[in-house]
Amino acid sequence: MGFLNFTDLVLFLGVSQGLFLSISLRLIHNRNKPANKILSFLLLIAVLMLFGRITAYRIPEIWVWRFGVLVDTTIFLFGPLLYSYARRLVFNEKPVFQLSWWHYIPAALHLCYYFWALHFSVEEFNEIYFSGKLNLMFFIVEAAGLISFIWYWTKTFQLVKRYSNKEEMELSFHQSVLPYLWFFLATLGLFITLWAISFLSTHFLLGPIKYINYVTMWISTPLFIYGIGYFSLRQPHIFRIPFEPKSKSENDRLKPEEIQKLQRRLHYYIEEEKIYLNADLSLKTLADKLNTSSNNLSWLLNQVYQASFYEYINSHRIHAFLKKIDNNEHHNHTLLAMAMDVGFNSKSTFNRVFKSELGTTPKEYLKNRNVA
Repeated sequence: MGFLNFTDLVLFLGVSQGLFLSISLRLIHNRNKPANKILSFLLLIAVLMLFGRITAYRIPEIWVWRFGVLVDTTIFLFGPLLYSYARRLVFNEKPVFQLSWWHYIPAALHLCYYFWALHFSVEEFNEIYFSGKLNLMFFIVEAAGLISFIWYWTKTFQLVKRYSNKEEMELSFHQSVLPYLWFFLATLGLFITLWAISFLSTHFLLGPIKYINYVTMWISTPLFIYGIGYFSLRQPHIFRIPFEPKSKSENDRLKPEEIQKLQRRLHYYIEEEKIYLNADLSLKTLADKLNTSSNNLSWLLNQVYQASFYEYINSHRIHAFLKKIDNNEHHNHTLLAMAMDVGFNSKSTFNRVFKSELGTTPKEYLKNRNVA
């Protein structure tokens, strides 16, 4: 065996970090456990990918070579597991979401190829390999892996888009998980694009591209998963939204007397209890207070008040903030402190909602008010 080069050293460090992250995520208590179980498994797969890439062509022992061929199967597990991770992270489902068995058929087929390869010695396999008889097989495997990545990336994109739409219907605040997921998809999309360019160039156009190929995907994808792992170690508890089938809202969902009764209860909790001061207020929390379902409350807000839950609650928070301005509380407190007092949980959300409601920023509003 030759000396390890710089790339080997980096990959060995990646293996050790992957094991550390996988174990650490399993030890975190009460923090997005359903998603972290999937992520922990993903990290173990990433470790296997990197270890297989290091050893398969560096260590001559036959068992190592056999292991390196087996590890190729993991490329077909990333797509299904990444989708499962994203879905468990942001949606609340009981029982906990699991993909059907047929999503893992490509991985099972590759295992069949692996067991077929076991019939050959290293010398026999190399003879077949260098004769070009396996070129079609390699083409099919890489094409299938690429298609799998693209398909599950698309499904995950649709999932995140759905979550983005439902967040304003269910929560009165924005979570940091949404920008993270969009970055997650953008980065993974870049990897897939580069891989697709390499695949098309190698098989149909100009030939192999030196630094963009199947091997770099083997290295970049696990390292990307490590980045997700480090983020998850710092990620606070996420309010997961119920995953419900899409259904058409009926105009007569609630009878007139039911609407009036629900409106009176809603008015009490908004005006008297000032429930909007709760920074973590969700649609389900308020619906439970009103002794109704989340669907009924969402229907009422959309059909009667012409607003999403996010818009409705934050509109009341803005009005409470303006009352503080009228009472000259801004002379003794910062604008951000006042915003937090009325229920906002971040400066960015407060500024966004304020400008949406009044068409100006809080500082500009205060400046114009003082001039007037």
